[in-house]
Amino acid sequence: MKKYLLPSVLGICATAIMFFAFKNSDKETKGGQYILVEIYEIPSYIDKGVHIHYGGGKTEVIPFKEFKIENHDENGEIILNALHKLSASGYEVISTTSGMTQAGMITKVFMRK
Repeated sequence: MKKYLLPSVLGICATAIMFFAFKNSDKETKGGQYILVEIYEIPSYIDKGVHIHYGGGKTEVIPFKEFKIENHDENGEIILNALHKLSASGYEVISTTSGMTQAGMITKVFMRK
């Protein structure tokens, strides 16, 4: 009996660990609310600013001030305040990407709750 006790306990533990691992990985793939934050730093673009796409047609736009030297810090604060607000709401950054052209720069930040 003793020689079967250790393998039985180890088998039960391994089964429990696998069960919880699959259960948690299932939550990762199905769960989480994703949002997209687009930052348009293009002076000639009429809708320049921070665009937050929540899904379901809900979008929030926070416009930048004109791209002048005196507004540089304020535009940076607009970006930070938007990201801080989302972070305080439970979102975390999962991926970022950006691209620069002659007209300006677009940054995309993907976040998940």
